[in-house]
Amino acid sequence: MSGSDGIARTGRHTTTLRRQLNRLYGASHDINALWARIETVLRDRLAARPAVMRELDAARVADPGWFVAPDMIGYSTYVDGFAGTVKGVMAHVDHLDAMGVRYLHLLALLKARAGDSDGGFAVADYLSVEPALGTMADVERLCERLRASRISLCVDLAINHTADDHVWALAARAGDPYYRNFYLVLDEADAGRREALLPQVFPTTAPGNFTVVPDMGGAVWTTFYPFQWDLNWANPDVMVAMIDTMLALANHGVEAFRLDSTAFLWKEVGTDCRNLPPAHYIVRALRSALEIAAPATLLKAEAIVPTAFVPPYFGADEGDGFEPECHLVYNNSLMVAGWVALAEQSAALPAAIIEASGGLPSNANWLTYARCHDDIGWGAVLRDLREIDRAPEARMAAAAHFLEGVGDSWARGESFQAGSSVLHGTNGTMASLAGLESATTDAEREAAFRRIALLNALAIASGGLATTYMGDENGALNDRTYRTNPDKAHEGRWLHRPAMVWADIGDAVAVRIGSDLSRLRAARIASGGAGAPVLLTRDDDTPGLLGIGCGRDRVLLNFSDSPVPLAEYGIDRLTGQACAATLGPLHIVWLAGVQA
Repeated sequence: MSGSDGIARTGRHTTTLRRQLNRLYGASHDINALWARIETVLRDRLAARPAVMRELDAARVADPGWFVAPDMIGYSTYVDGFAGTVKGVMAHVDHLDAMGVRYLHLLALLKARAGDSDGGFAVADYLSVEPALGTMADVERLCERLRASRISLCVDLAINHTADDHVWALAARAGDPYYRNFYLVLDEADAGRREALLPQVFPTTAPGNFTVVPDMGGAVWTTFYPFQWDLNWANPDVMVAMIDTMLALANHGVEAFRLDSTAFLWKEVGTDCRNLPPAHYIVRALRSALEIAAPATLLKAEAIVPTAFVPPYFGADEGDGFEPECHLVYNNSLMVAGWVALAEQSAALPAAIIEASGGLPSNANWLTYARCHDDIGWGAVLRDLREIDRAPEARMAAAAHFLEGVGDSWARGESFQAGSSVLHGTNGTMASLAGLESATTDAEREAAFRRIALLNALAIASGGLATTYMGDENGALNDRTYRTNPDKAHEGRWLHRPAMVWADIGDAVAVRIGSDLSRLRAARIASGGAGAPVLLTRDDDTPGLLGIGCGRDRVLLNFSDSPVPLAEYGIDRLTGQACAATLGPLHIVWLAGVQA
């Protein structure tokens, strides 16, 4: 199929793409000329698409909900920490296959700036791999190996900003007006006025949203770190360049993109520049371009925002039809809610988040998880809590302090970016936060294992693409050695980014956690459950009990240290035995065929 034929057969997506371009640029640019440029990019990238990827495109166009399936289990990892290099990852695909992984997110794979790079998210070259990790040819070979195991590769696409040493930024510094307009440069007085309305992402280590850059003749918009320059999406040249970049990566074999910091894309005077409608139009344009030239590819939004702001990242009904946006969106609030539930011994918050997480559009799903490479961020959940709690700050502060080891806590997390009046985040590996690091007796270790299983069950039974972060399957503990590394010491999130210890795979801790995970995954597959979570049980008389509908089954989770009487009876898929009349402390029962 030629590039022209491919575009001719995707009229609906072409219409949607042109609609977004008109919304974004129609008032100030020649849309026909812009469309001609983008159409050329689409045709060229479609014509260059490898045959194997075209075959995958055809299969997924025929089955658009392929990723919303009970067996869609994910894994997230840094290449260097997991296996050293991209070639090293190939040597461990069997480990992923044994875990049932169908989706692999390789964090910060692309070439980053020299020195501090925000963990690799300050990208210096979108089309090159970080040199120490390998080459794009290595990635292509890895993709081929992964496809043989039905595993889709996801990489990060930082679309809000580039590194300050990206070729576009270097040209802008050198005075090229074309590339200077790729970024947002304000005079210092204007930047000061804008600053008053803008929240800060890293108030301790990178305060403010602007950085004075003499070479640029003013203050560059830098939402995150001073070396991450925000892109000017009001400039259509950025759209053309990013569509071309995205399709080039897809042609190398990438099957999913994590769109970094999507909530921040559009800047508008008089707003906080978060979650604005044009940000959604940008992502819908990218989705439409993929549907035309690489439809096997998923988009995943990293929108760490209150649950009420999340649905638009899946798409919206614009009156003349539904406009799809991202296939996947992180259910960050559910992850945070699981930890709050353990700290409070109450299922109230996860119940509220599950209730708010239903009603997904067709062929869309949450990405659920118990931990990830980032901190447990409290800010977004504060907005969720204001719907049910008049004083959420005090409640979240109590949960944060508990997870950071205050008092008789079993958790061993550490505060992140917090000050005397600011509640930001908490760092720590899953096992350290769950009590495995502090455990000194068999009973304490057993309780930690049960907390880990509870949080994994929450992610898996909730129907999303449930993803495990590197080392959590082994019970990896906090790694404090980062404090001796001058490139990492200022960044507390390295605490929960330890390297994979392959020697631990067969030890008792890894076997226990891995066995629990395996049973949970098998139970979900047997239940036929996938998609939006279903809340079944929330009982004020038993506040620690949470009931979730998963396919044909009913999953009951006890977040408290006290036993809970059960009204339901049946066979527990996790044990193969009839369930008892009481659900023990920190226990799970997965009732086969017991529907709501």
